[in-house]
Amino acid sequence: MIHLPWALAPLSVIDAFKDFAESAAEYGYWAVLLVVAGDGIFPVLPGETAIVAAAVLAADGTLSLPLVILAGAVGAVIGDSLAFAVGRTGGGPIKRFVARFAGPDRLEAAERMVKRQGAALVLVGRFLPGIRIAINLSCGAGQMDYRRFLLFDSIGALLWSSQAALLGYFAGKAFADQLWVAFLVAFAVTGVVAGFVTIKERRRVRRENAEAAAERATREGAPAPGSEA
Repeated sequence: MIHLPWALAPLSVIDAFKDFAESAAEYGYWAVLLVVAGDGIFPVLPGETAIVAAAVLAADGTLSLPLVILAGAVGAVIGDSLAFAVGRTGGGPIKRFVARFAGPDRLEAAERMVKRQGAALVLVGRFLPGIRIAINLSCGAGQMDYRRFLLFDSIGALLWSSQAALLGYFAGKAFADQLWVAFLVAFAVTGVVAGFVTIKERRRVRRENAEAAAERATREGAPAPGSEA
């Protein structure tokens, strides 16, 4: 009897993923679009996870894979455009509220990166969850014309949505008889990739901010942080 809770644990996990699958199938494309769009302003929302989940269901015919990809891409463009618009406002409580999600370090790094890399950074920014909102805010703050931003953001959104959807789709095909396993595998892979990207991203932000501090110190005639006086 002591080991009974451990024996029941896998059953509760299976039931949880089955319930999740039913909810995802019920709300389908609109859920993907809205969650991904919200993720563009509030990164705590599971935008990529929503696409992966819908694509797992597409593997058994419950949903359409092309429509899942389209819903994810459209939602991404809407969310990124909202962040761009917030950056374009130039201030106010909304921008300050959204900026908290990005963080001052990421905002400073994003401004420098956008100035150097421009449209290319917008395209790859979709794959950088931590700094993505900072990039879009910086573009809206005057670094880029919206039409140019929209073009490259749309390309990045389509590529990003496609890779997330294909991951979920192939997991669903590989574990067609055990849908909960497909969800578990797909989410695990997504989490590992996200963790790797986050580590690389934080290193990039620290490097950008260190370079900015060194440049300011040089202009002011003071030693850069970490340098000898």
